[in-house]
This record gives sequence, structure tokens and C-alpha cells, in this order.
Amino acid sequence: MPVQLQWFADEDYLFEEVLGLHTSEVSKFTFIAQEAYSVFEKATDKIIRDRNLHLLDIPQFFHGIIEKTWNDRKKHPLLYGRFDINGGIDERNAKVIEFNADTCSTLPETILWQKLQLEHIKSPMGQLNKLERDLEITLSDLKRNIPYEKPYFLASSFGHKEDRLNCDMVLNAAYKAGYDVFYTDLEKVTFSDEGIFFEIGGEFQPVDVWFKMVPWDWMFNEEPELAKLLIEIIEKDLAIILNPPYTAVWQNKLFLNYITQHFPNTFIAETYDNSSFLAGKDYVEKPVYGRMGENVKIVHKNIQSEGDFAGQKKIYQRYYPLDKDRENYYYQAGIFYTFQPSAINFRAENREIITNNCEFVSHYII
Repeated sequence: MPVQLQWFADEDYLFEEVLGLHTSEVSKFTFIAQEAYSVFEKATDKIIRDRNLHLLDIPQFFHGIIEKTWNDRKKHPLLYGRFDINGGIDERNAKVIEFNADTCSTLPETILWQKLQLEHIKSPMGQLNKLERDLEITLSDLKRNIPYEKPYFLASSFGHKEDRLNCDMVLNAAYKAGYDVFYTDLEKVTFSDEGIFFEIGGEFQPVDVWFKMVPWDWMFNEEPELAKLLIEIIEKDLAIILNPPYTAVWQNKLFLNYITQHFPNTFIAETYDNSSFLAGKDYVEKPVYGRMGENVKIVHKNIQSEGDFAGQKKIYQRYYPLDKDRENYYYQAGIFYTFQPSAINFRAENREIITNNCEFVSHYII
């Protein structure tokens, strides 16, 4: 087993069995992800053009950098995100319930564990798993905008083991794309009006590209001075930051409410900022910036998860059931999106809210 997976194995997180998908199911998942991304793009254009980012409770000082990076996506590309989808197996109805566009995890298990299991079962049809290649393509394209032969690429997180392992996968793709790559915990990174720096060999090295497993919403809500410094760094073209500031819009579940109001569609679960819009229907309550399935409540079943986001504003989303097997395990699909649908994975749990206590399930094409 690759060393990058040992921690996950020790956590009893990697499911030994592999889920078989028909080609038609893979096509359905990728089609939904492509259509959902198109809706996200159109809605982002509109909310920025109409100067309505305040509807998402994003601080005013951050609006300008969202617009700047959105309007110059060639220089500030989305590296990757993951659509979480309920349903979709055995011809069941499928809906995107959220887009993990900022600090998205499950990279090592998607890239490495799925590949390892596919080699073991020797499926001739393979699996949808182009994520490693697509990360490298995006970073290679980005490198063309940087006037150095080997730009410095730094990844940072709060230092949690899982976050570091996810950073390692991005660093591996950046190395293959021709960058000099390094990792430093957030607390050891130096930010100033002259750029982003990390210490190496007693010297402070300026960073050309900074990949962060640190949420934008945490920065502009909890550390606004850091957020303002990063705005200045981007505006002065001192460094490129991935994922870009506009992904804070996509991470915000109030944006799903905006999409429901302005771009109704059949791909994304109907979402509102007031439960009265779902009167007479089954629905789920979620915190706006909640992560890892924390503080989610399936109202009509009175099922809820614990977590650290209970004090946040809530959104209300129409309930779409997860797929369930004969052993009462619930499955949720994740579709990684780069510049295209790049990979499928699944997470499974023995309860109807997928949390950090889930197991990772690989797939193969039947």
C-alpha cells in the first residue's frame, strides 16, 4: 500500500469492496456535474454583474477580489472541486446537494486507493479517474503565465494529518508540472504587502503559487486582516492563490438559494433561505458554511449530526434520499470537477447523514 494511504487505512476508512457502475450511470453522473457547473458559472456571472454578493453575507471588502479573479479565470483557475450528489444508482433520481469548491478533500483515496483497487480486480472497463492528470494539466497551463522556469509552489494547511496528505497530492501534480514544491503549515507562512514567503535554508523564499487547505470564509470572517493582505497580494500580482477567491461563492450554501431563485433547473437540489418555501415537502437543514456533514438535520425524520457549525445561518434544502444497499449502508457520490468531470468516488455510512465517520468506496465500470 502506498505510504500516502497508510493513515487512512489505520483509521478503518478504506472500504475493501468496490462498487460497480454501469456506463450509463457514469454518463449520468458526469452529465449532471457538467450541467451543474454550467449553472454555477451563469449564476456567478449574474450575482457579480448585479452587485449582489451581499446576499451571501460575504463581507463587502471581499467582493472586489471575487470579481477580479472571476473575470480573469485564465490567471486564477479553479484547480478542483467536488460535487456531492444524492441518488443516481440503479436509475434513481440524482441531485447535486452542494459544491465543495474550497478546501475539498478526498484526493489521496480518489487518486491512489481507487487505482490500487482497480489494478486488483482487473476491470477491463476501468473507472472514471482522470483527476491526477487533470490537476497536472491545469497547473501546467497556469505555469505558462508565470515568468520563471521553475516557479515556487507552496501548499499549506492548519497541520491536520488528513489535510497534509491532500496537500501532498497537489504538490505531486505541481512537481510533475514543473514547479519547485514545498509544504509549510499555515502558522509558519509569512504574509506581507510584498508577497507570501516561507523559510528555507535560513532564507525567506517568495511564493509564486500558494495552494491552501484553509477556507476563505474562515479568513474573511475570523482573520479579516489576513484576508485583506491576500487581496493586496493578488491585486499586485505577487502570487496566485488556489483555489481562487471566487470559490468562496460556490462554497456558500446561500448561493444554492440564489441558484434556485434565478436559475431553476433539474440538476441541483432546490434550496431556500426560509423553510416556508418547502412547506408540505421533506427537507434538510444545513449551516451555510458547514463541512463534513456537521450540524445537518433531516427534519421530517428528526435525524441530525453534531458539529461545530450550529451557530451559523441555515439553509433549507429539499430532501433527496441517498442510495442504500441491502445492509443499510447509505452511499453518496462525489464528482471531482477541474476543467471537466475528472473522477467519481463514493462515501458510505450506516446512517443517512454522511459525516467524517464515513468510509471511502472505490468504483469500477461494469
